[in-house]
Amino acid sequence: MRRTAAVAVVLLLGSVALVGCGSSGGGAAYVPPKGPAVDTVTIKGDHFAFVPDKVQVPAGIIDFKLHAIDTQHSFVIEGIPGFQIEAASGQTASKKIKLEKGKYTFYCNIPGHRAAGMEGTLTVG
Repeated sequence: MRRTAAVAVVLLLGSVALVGCGSSGGGAAYVPPKGPAVDTVTIKGDHFAFVPDKVQVPAGIIDFKLHAIDTQHSFVIEGIPGFQIEAASGQTASKKIKLEKGKYTFYCNIPGHRAAGMEGTLTVG
């Protein structure tokens, strides 16, 4: 009986420890910023390319607008879990994000699009 109780306590403690060890997927998750944007950037998705594919913005809150011209596209910034803009063909969607200085890669995560070259560079300064 003692052994069964000890095993139950160990299992209970192990499950509590596992619940406390959740992961956000590496890096800070996207949190919508409060306040006005310091810059607005419109990016077009057209024929497996972003126009423009090189973007430079100041550090702070940026309002990104994605306009999908030919088909559905997305706009994802590598290293920022949870931040994604999706726009259907002919539609525009937007989302704000607060960015620190640095160099980022953005891409379309629709299957096959990034492999076809749909990515770009974002410089925040």
